[in-house]
Amino acid sequence: MNNYLDIALKEAKKSLKTDDVPIGAVIVEKGIIISKAHNEREKKHSITRHAEIISVEKACKKKKTWHLSECEIYVTLEPCPMCMEVLKQARIKKIYYAAPQEKQINYKNIEKIQLKNVENSRKIIKDFFKNKRK
Repeated sequence: MNNYLDIALKEAKKSLKTDDVPIGAVIVEKGIIISKAHNEREKKHSITRHAEIISVEKACKKKKTWHLSECEIYVTLEPCPMCMEVLKQARIKKIYYAAPQEKQINYKNIEKIQLKNVENSRKIIKDFFKNKRK
């Protein structure tokens, strides 16, 4: 599990190059990575370019369906309400996340599992905002 999170963290670091919030996501189906992405809101000037949404779009394109019920997602930060709705619509049933959101969001039919030993995910986001405030 943490191997997928490590890959999501590498994706998150790519966001730093474009001054985006460093969040990464990896979608896995039966142990195989089918998509990965990082935030691109600043890069693409679009509020919907969250890592989770981009990774879902890539997975749907690869699988040629929007039904991702056999997939699970690994994210460096607990998904926001917009991303949670996209994940719900894509039928993803398991979300593994590192750092929690400040406000907890509960959705029916989706199991959310916070992973342990995920200080790197929390630290990269804190450092990003600390540098923004300088």
